[in-house]
Amino acid sequence: MNKLLRRVGIVFLLVQGLEAGVALAEDNYGAIATGSDKAWGYAYDYSTRAQAEAAALQQCQKNAQDCEVRVWFQNACGAVAESDARIGWGWGESREIAERNAISGCQDNSCKIITWACTSR
Repeated sequence: MNKLLRRVGIVFLLVQGLEAGVALAEDNYGAIATGSDKAWGYAYDYSTRAQAEAAALQQCQKNAQDCEVRVWFQNACGAVAESDARIGWGWGESREIAERNAISGCQDNSCKIITWACTSR
């Protein structure tokens, strides 16, 4: 009987460990929205893309009503760059890559990063 209880206990612990691993493997989403007059909003570590985009828009719309999502990212980083005439955005596995992609997408030598965000995973 003791052997059976130990085996049941071991199986229980294994199952619990696997469930914890699945929970840890869930995706994290982020998004960045921008609007007129240099308004922006960002969100990260949401469980769905839609939630991240809605949160970024809500934050941006505190300062402008014409906000739109420029970039969304999953288990990564996003960035937005602007100049007086252009805007660019990008994402990448790190902040540096996301910023480089945003500057590249802006296609103007005077573009500067205005905001960035990374998920925790």
